[in-house]
Amino acid sequence: MDERPYLVERPDYSDRRNVFYWIAKTIAMLGHRFLVHPHVEMDEEILALKRRGGPVFLYCGLHKSLWETSGVLPPLLLAGLPIPYVGMGDNLVRGRLFQNLSKKIGAFLVRRPSNRREMAASARRLRDDVLSFAAHGLDVMVFPEGTRKNIPERARYGDFFPAAFDAVLEYERSKRAILASNPTLVEHEIFVVPFNVDYSRVREAEEMVWQEGAKPRTLHVLDSFSMIRNIGDTYLSYGRPIRVADHLDKDRKALAALVRERCLDLVKILPVNVASRAILELEPAPTVSSDALHEAIRRVVEALRPYADRFRGFRLEDAQATIVRCATQVHVDFRRLVPENIALYRLYASYISHYIEPLPATAG
Repeated sequence: MDERPYLVERPDYSDRRNVFYWIAKTIAMLGHRFLVHPHVEMDEEILALKRRGGPVFLYCGLHKSLWETSGVLPPLLLAGLPIPYVGMGDNLVRGRLFQNLSKKIGAFLVRRPSNRREMAASARRLRDDVLSFAAHGLDVMVFPEGTRKNIPERARYGDFFPAAFDAVLEYERSKRAILASNPTLVEHEIFVVPFNVDYSRVREAEEMVWQEGAKPRTLHVLDSFSMIRNIGDTYLSYGRPIRVADHLDKDRKALAALVRERCLDLVKILPVNVASRAILELEPAPTVSSDALHEAIRRVVEALRPYADRFRGFRLEDAQATIVRCATQVHVDFRRLVPENIALYRLYASYISHYIEPLPATAG
């Protein structure tokens, strides 16, 4: 056990008693209630743990859209849970004024490195921030993939960076030294809560796949309203908490891999994912008949049968025409194969690629 002096200061941006936090919370709640169509699934153990003694939660999720940084918070507030402090890339919030405002509403900025040296410094800073929040009993939310572009660029979810997991492992292993060096602190148990959001329409989809070398939009006030208005159905899943003390035999990379696997298990299968996968199986046919598309959808649904409990927005027994009709809310044409939309089809198909065999090389 580590007995060295272990001073852990409270983060200087952890005070949310200000008007900016109230305004941000109000906008997020109004958007959640009136502008999107949220479908929330929350493991009952999350609430039970908080009621029994208030452990610290490290929320970790897959990253698909900017909307997640605020959109996943209202269900926690409505459930009576503390709102976690959210890690955001400093490239998403431009300018010192807006970065300071972000800190006031409970975000902490994660530096986007441009070289290996900066990468090491950024990882240390993130680790120290998460450790500081945890030691002071404050819940944290991070997106360990580090980018929204893994699916658009690589057709797979990215590996989880281990810095945040290093922090919670260190807290559990060095708890005695931390408490001895900081008499005002009280002991906490740390749990990692995996979460995931699935979308009928990803706000930045077109931008990420159509513009060569384009960077997904950054966050500013006007686009926040536009983002909320254009999302539609969202499926928010908060999985069973993982007790960090039960995994002290693991190193940070192994814990990161475990959490990533739990996040992948939360991915829901939507009509747009099925229709996109099906239409890609018909590529490069210049035209696609309804019969051919419906047969391709039938094959895809059958291949996904083992995961029918993860179907959302449609049922296993639904007609193929029903699935196509439900998928069109993403504003992508599924009545015919549009060459300009191939990248979008691949994007939505790739969100469920860990559930189904890869497409043949000619189609992907």
